[in-house]
Amino acid sequence: MTPWRAACEKAVRDFSDADSIRFWRVSHETPEGERPVFNYRYEHTLAVVKIARWLCPQVGADLDIVEAACWLHDCVKKLKDPMSKDTHAADASEMVPGILAGTDFPAEKIAAVRHAIERHVGLKLAKKLDPLETACLWDCDKLSKIGAASLIHFGCISGAFQPIDTATILERGEAWIPLSEGIVASFNTEPARAEGLRRLAFLKAHYAQLRCEWNDPMLPSQLPPS
Repeated sequence: MTPWRAACEKAVRDFSDADSIRFWRVSHETPEGERPVFNYRYEHTLAVVKIARWLCPQVGADLDIVEAACWLHDCVKKLKDPMSKDTHAADASEMVPGILAGTDFPAEKIAAVRHAIERHVGLKLAKKLDPLETACLWDCDKLSKIGAASLIHFGCISGAFQPIDTATILERGEAWIPLSEGIVASFNTEPARAEGLRRLAFLKAHYAQLRCEWNDPMLPSQLPPS
């Protein structure tokens, strides 16, 4: 039987590589084949999976269910596709049985994976999600959008949507802070909330420093001695 993690990663990588090349309209030839300039969807997914492996043991969630949901939650979500409605959660859920077929993933857990994926959308929650595995996918997905890795992902992808410069990155970054505060307030689990608060403080410090440097840069004579 095929290992289920390998099957999930291949499904995500194959779709997102092709979609990223479509999106960027350019690619790089590598020894492994054609690769996009930056595969945002895969990098985001990988970050979500890593968070799941950290979070699930702390809260007693079923890691198989949560990690599979993390791998596949955006498995057919296209980058900047204005011609279609955003139905990626339902579409991804429909893909789950086919991707996991013939793998060693427990068949009795597939319904729980689909349930989690169907409910992972949105940046705020009016009430906590259940069951726990569904709540964990939401937390992992949203926690990946806050912190140092999210800055890398944002910086790498932002210029593809519109002309970008430092001032625009600063403006958009500062606008993201209140949304991030809403995410942190909505987390379902206490470990995600605590980590979210830590990452939120980092984001605020980062953009405060960027504003300081860009609007009122320190002269060399003002720098502290090395």
